[in-house]
Amino acid sequence: RPSYEEMLRFYSYYKQATAGCCQGPRPGFWDPIGRYKWDAWHSLGGMSKEEAMAAYVAEMKKVAQKVTG
Repeated sequence: RPSYEEMLRFYSYYKQATAGCCQGPRPGFWDPIGRYKWDAWHSLGGMSKEEAMAAYVAEMKKVAQKVTG
């Protein structure tokens, strides 16, 4: 199973590839999971959708290699 950090990277690359750059305000204090997701996505800045897709695939390959050993 991927770590939480890996899952956040998958989420951020997916959102960047499908929705583009992170827009909107950061979730509030009472939504820590939303804040983690927002922070991960927002950290990608102006990465293009194509770059995000490629990064998602590269991350998936890295995790798959780790799992299969």
